[in-house]
Amino acid sequence: MSTSSQPNLETGGVILPITEGEPLLRTVEREGSILLAREQITITHARYAAGQQVAGPHIHHHHTDAFYVLEGSLTFEIGCEARTITVSQGGFIAAPPEVAHSFRTDGDRPARWLTIHAQDGGFATFMRGLRDGIEVEWDISKVPTTGGLAASEAIVSPDVGDESPAGRNPRCRLRCALPDMRVVEWQLHERHLNLPLPHHDHQLVSFFVIEGELEATLAATTHSVGPGTLISLPGGAPHTIICRGLRRARMLSLHTPAAGSQTTCSTDLRHVANLRTSVD
Repeated sequence: MSTSSQPNLETGGVILPITEGEPLLRTVEREGSILLAREQITITHARYAAGQQVAGPHIHHHHTDAFYVLEGSLTFEIGCEARTITVSQGGFIAAPPEVAHSFRTDGDRPARWLTIHAQDGGFATFMRGLRDGIEVEWDISKVPTTGGLAASEAIVSPDVGDESPAGRNPRCRLRCALPDMRVVEWQLHERHLNLPLPHHDHQLVSFFVIEGELEATLAATTHSVGPGTLISLPGGAPHTIICRGLRRARMLSLHTPAAGSQTTCSTDLRHVANLRTSVD
């Protein structure tokens, strides 16, 4: 069994703990790193102290900007109304193209989160440019005088709580179904049977382990992965996931671009035998 964080050369995939991401900044109050940078998607990990303005109001024209909160909470101002929305640990929010957004770390403790840009839109190059003192143009603009699209166009998906799946069936929740990305959160029961997740040749498929211990079989090689580990695979690469420990496991699966409509997404999810779903 492999536990290496090195790229899987047979599949072109990557297995990476968040502690081994590409550093972007590190101060007492702010830390950030790149976990994955591809044309289809860039994923970063950040930790900011309380009371920090992370990003001022802006829009993206051609890609979706999304966030999954790992610890603490983030406060957003979303849409032409600048609607205030606070998302705490386990919550997800996505701002599609032309939806204005800004966010900060309110509260009295630090926040830690994943930022997901799909497509990349030049974000990874921009962040590296900030680190290296190089000015980079990318898909970002000031909020237009019209304010952009309404807050109702954003996707806000709060934490699902501590509900465990019954019996040996997995439980999944569709967090986001947009043309740029599909995000599903899975809860796997102890020693669940292999979970053969649907995949499409044109998609990049990524997984992020939130809780528990998993075994990921990629191209006939089994890897042991724990919390805070990112797995990314090119389209069409066969893969299965199994829960290793005596406790439940939770993970996100991210498919970029999304495979068709929400109807197509639901069909894919029900490809897994005995699946129970709840869709926001």
